[in-house]
Amino acid sequence: MFFRKSVVVSLTLLMILGSMFLVFSSVGAQDKPYEGKKINVLVWRDAHTKAVKEKVSEFEEMTGIEVVIDDLPTQSLTQKMAMNVTTETGKYDLVAVDEPYIPQFADYFVNYKDWPSPKVMDNKIKLSEIPEGAVTSAAWNGNTKGLPINANAYIMIYRKDLVQDEENQKAFKEEYGYELQAPDTLEQLHDMSEFFYNPDEMMYGYAPFTVKSEGATVEAMWLLRSFGVDILNENLDVVLDVDQTVEAIDYYKSILDFGPPSKLSMGHPETIQNVNAGNVFATLQWPAIIAGHENPKESRVAGKLGYPLNPEGPGGRAAITGVWSLTMPKASENKQAAAEFAYWWGSYESGKELVEAGMSPIRKDLLTDPMLQKDHPWYKSVLSNLDKAAVHRPRFPEYMKVSDKVQLYFAKVISNDMEPREAMEEMKSEIEVIIEEYKND
Repeated sequence: MFFRKSVVVSLTLLMILGSMFLVFSSVGAQDKPYEGKKINVLVWRDAHTKAVKEKVSEFEEMTGIEVVIDDLPTQSLTQKMAMNVTTETGKYDLVAVDEPYIPQFADYFVNYKDWPSPKVMDNKIKLSEIPEGAVTSAAWNGNTKGLPINANAYIMIYRKDLVQDEENQKAFKEEYGYELQAPDTLEQLHDMSEFFYNPDEMMYGYAPFTVKSEGATVEAMWLLRSFGVDILNENLDVVLDVDQTVEAIDYYKSILDFGPPSKLSMGHPETIQNVNAGNVFATLQWPAIIAGHENPKESRVAGKLGYPLNPEGPGGRAAITGVWSLTMPKASENKQAAAEFAYWWGSYESGKELVEAGMSPIRKDLLTDPMLQKDHPWYKSVLSNLDKAAVHRPRFPEYMKVSDKVQLYFAKVISNDMEPREAMEEMKSEIEVIIEEYKND
């Protein structure tokens, strides 16, 4: 009798334990519904992506998805993206695309509105949570082609410590007749660049971007749009006004007079070096680079920089955008898992952690977070410039051909190899040929 009862009890315990095992197994499966899945992600290499790579194990642990991140320098990334996307290999499930390339490859990407709804993440990222100037950077032909992931705008930085100095304030007002403040107009930027220019003390007014590259196009576009100049309209007509463009070039050459000795061959490395050494009053800079300027281990001006709304010119304010978006190739065979990763990357909760690891946020609620703004004072300027001054480079599939012409003739006029009017007339004529060929293709 005792034996029978023992057997019954043992069987009952086994059944209970078996049930518990099934329950726990079910919970584990629900916690990691993508166990064994792998996605491949192609992104650019910078501090932003480094932050994501540092935290991606948290996403993998939560979902069971293995994330293989292939990070490359921008130029190499673009070449690899073009090859893999256009041949529809399906190798990559997500690809980071710089905004000028969205029109060229738009047909190969799934529209964001058609991305799968999440099964693990709480919500699909709402585009209303992102500044409009960033969302439009990912748009083409009425569709948003991906999820914008960094609030990239070319913004003004200046030495607020020099502006706040009482002796500088007194001397400036005596010389120029108005209060020394953050440069709010191009005229003020010129005056302040002149005022602080002191080559004997290795102090320069403005650090330009002049080395032939896409960065020079961005610099030129900021200049032209500040003077009200467009190169193309929405119908892809060349609308460049030569008279206004010459006026803009004349202004730029005037502030170049107050630049460093290397002013005709300056790119990011030279600007970073001059700013961090404390040798420059003002320049335009990308947010991802600003973090280094505010790092006291790297920079003498950490805590001494100010971030205003970009200065107003005769044509208004201009903040050229350089927003990257995560796009989903139509050829991907892992769209659901890829979407989960993108939603994790773009979520508020992940964003808080990724910011601390070095990511540049794009969400409004992160850019306006008081605690984050305290340690990242440029966030407010990024959001303001995206809301009030965002300008996209010419948007059409053959954009890079236009960019090459802008770089070429911008270099010619600032180096005095060509007269501004002659150069701008030639540039306009050559861009018209590019557009005509595109429309007739």
